[in-house]
Amino acid sequence: MNNTALSEILLIEDNPADARLIEEYITERSWPNIDRTAPAIEQADRLDSAIEIFDEQIDIVLLDLGLPDSSGLETLDRMLEIGELVPVVVLTGLDDEQVGVEAVEHGAQDYLVKDDITPRLLQQTLRYASQREQQQQKLRQRNAELALLNQVVRHDIRNDVAVILGWGDSLKDHVDETGADHLDRMLEAGEHITSITETVGDFLAVLEDNSDPELHAITLSSVLTNELEKARSAHEHATIELTGDLPSGLEVAATELLSSVFRNLLNNAVAHNDKPDPEIVVHVEEHEATVSVEVADNGPGIPDSQKREVFGRGEMGLASSGSGIGLYLVDTLVDMYDGEVVLEDNEPDGSVFTVTLNKY
Repeated sequence: MNNTALSEILLIEDNPADARLIEEYITERSWPNIDRTAPAIEQADRLDSAIEIFDEQIDIVLLDLGLPDSSGLETLDRMLEIGELVPVVVLTGLDDEQVGVEAVEHGAQDYLVKDDITPRLLQQTLRYASQREQQQQKLRQRNAELALLNQVVRHDIRNDVAVILGWGDSLKDHVDETGADHLDRMLEAGEHITSITETVGDFLAVLEDNSDPELHAITLSSVLTNELEKARSAHEHATIELTGDLPSGLEVAATELLSSVFRNLLNNAVAHNDKPDPEIVVHVEEHEATVSVEVADNGPGIPDSQKREVFGRGEMGLASSGSGIGLYLVDTLVDMYDGEVVLEDNEPDGSVFTVTLNKY
């Protein structure tokens, strides 16, 4: 399928009257207003028969989901598996319009209610479905290219930063007190660059998965303890403490990317802190069906007018004046986990980020 002009359509319909009417509509005189010539039609009344005659010449598929040898969304799944790059338009009855909506959510390009079909509607639907499929193919190819480029760039950055950090550590015994302060700042900046590459990788993993994530049991104590140790190691000048009890067997509904939520909250609390000695307090509160994790800091705080923007919410998105991609990722992940993240003022100074997750 190299352009939006359709040359061959595969019609899969077991009702002879419906099949004959659709064929007439496709070859009706108004078609040349959309394409120069009406496309050829291959017709099958069984899914297995359609699969046998399917070839690379097929530009689009008109599919009835209620066939003698297959029914429902399983029919669509099998067709999409065979014709991965060919758009499918589903045909439904008047009482099955919701099935058509579900089919589109499942991968079909569009659906048509048989009793509502007109020649013009049929022809336009096929044309637009073909156009959308081509656009999506181009987008998928571009995304794959960008993902590969991102992987290569992040790999190279991490390698170069590792070299910088290695040589920086070796200089610690060769600089005076003033130089040591500058060196520490340089090493901290290098660690921050490494952290950013990890965050970008996590964010792309979320973007690349268009389906709803499969939530499963994640042990909160393991994730939180690990991220606290990493934060303390990366920010030796900051005080990072855990208050309250952290039950060892407590599980929440999430994915492995939950660690990125707390890593970014902790890094953000230190990176945007204007105090010479940043203080970060993490508190865990267990409720009947949920668990809340507070990350409080003694930084400059965030004005009420910017509390939504800091997550990249609303129209501003990633271009917000907030704290960058890290908090946007936090908000995105917590929303995927059917949880909530809230930003409030700390007393007397700073901010409190509260993440609420569902128990598993």
